[in-house]
Amino acid sequence: MAPPPSGLLPDPVSFDPVRFPSAAPDETWPPPRFDFQAAWLREPGLVFERDASGAIGVIRTFSHLRLIVDLENAHRQFDIAPGTRDFRLLRLVPAALRCVERIEYGDPMPAALSDNDRDIPEDRHLLKARDALVERLARTAGEEGLALAQAMRRIPPGPGMFERAVAYCITEDGFRMATMGPLARRLQELATAHARVLSVAATQPDYAAMERMARRTKDALSTDHRWAGDLLTRALDTMLSQIARPRQTAEALLAQAKAAMRQPLPVEAPTRLIAEQTYYRDRLLDLAVFWRRLATAWLAVDPATTDRREIEALARNGMRRLALKTLYRPGSPEG
Repeated sequence: MAPPPSGLLPDPVSFDPVRFPSAAPDETWPPPRFDFQAAWLREPGLVFERDASGAIGVIRTFSHLRLIVDLENAHRQFDIAPGTRDFRLLRLVPAALRCVERIEYGDPMPAALSDNDRDIPEDRHLLKARDALVERLARTAGEEGLALAQAMRRIPPGPGMFERAVAYCITEDGFRMATMGPLARRLQELATAHARVLSVAATQPDYAAMERMARRTKDALSTDHRWAGDLLTRALDTMLSQIARPRQTAEALLAQAKAAMRQPLPVEAPTRLIAEQTYYRDRLLDLAVFWRRLATAWLAVDPATTDRREIEALARNGMRRLALKTLYRPGSPEG
């Protein structure tokens, strides 16, 4: 379970629980695994993955076929009834592919979707953080920092990359351990702090997909004479006028965290930078904790068939989260 956000916010566990549309009252959702029931979804060699443009592909590796699908409408193409377990599992695929490279039958649910996320950045985030740090060192650091930057460029990312870089500087460049060791330790803390920001940013909920589904639902209700102009349609209108706020806040926080790594501050004493990166990571984690389950629940909606009471509940969940002003305050440690 992710740590609770700041004391300015309510407890995320007890605050306004979200129920997934069509899920049974005693059903745990998301489930532990992608255990589809349809036979074609269980066939060996069938995987889901994103292409370079971000589109979802269904790949049949045995025949080298790649089918690009819109997961929001894939149930019609694959003859899966709305509201069924396979329907809801399919709607989890895009969110899961924000955390892993591919999904096939039986794969575990990513920890970020099961509220069991670990605060350990992946190698790809450490690599990006290292690259940002090397760029900064090359522009602002002294002789030792430049030597360390050159050594880090030769070493693959991982928990021991700074130790290996220090060893290279000592054995190959002739620097003293007493000089390089403390510098490397401080820079490692900074790289890890920035990698944690990148990791939390990468596993943010799919806010854009939530926004699209809420708009599609509102449009469907507006064209249905039974609901056009009623309180639910008006509530959706109000929610949609603000629903972009979490996505915009997450984008702004990530941009500020990256910009902070480019500021010309002394890298030899990065305490302030580490504190800033920790602040941005905590803010992004707060957003994810409060929005992840609701954003994913909106993806389980089928505008034509989902029970109106379940849509009302999701709209109410959204308005309560949008009312948490602290989540969207200006994104700087001084703010």
